[in-house]
Amino acid sequence: MLKLLNPNIESELKAYCQKWLCHLSQNDFDQALNLVTVPNNYGTRWGKKEIRDAVFDYYGSESKFKIENTDIAFCTPEFMECNDGSYLFGFYFPVNGEITDLTVEFEFSRVNNNEFSATINDIHVL
Repeated sequence: MLKLLNPNIESELKAYCQKWLCHLSQNDFDQALNLVTVPNNYGTRWGKKEIRDAVFDYYGSESKFKIENTDIAFCTPEFMECNDGSYLFGFYFPVNGEITDLTVEFEFSRVNNNEFSATINDIHVL
């Protein structure tokens, strides 16, 4: 679970996603997966296999790739508060030294008070 304590929710969610990206850039898919606390509506938690598949779909199968720990501020971040009290935070996925057209969309759903679950809805090209 994620506790949102800062009144600037957008910056807190950006930092959370930046931490996820940092783990991936260090090839630490297990730590990144620990930040995805619940599966999405399709039952996917977006671990190593799912992320690799999305990147392979983008670059071509079995391509070598390196996920970059680029500041998300440069990845066209989008923040949205939903009517049900959840938040969406999306950004373009930085891979192989470029900001790709792959969009990562996190969803943070209120569990109670200031505690939220985190999931990745999808990693895809819009």
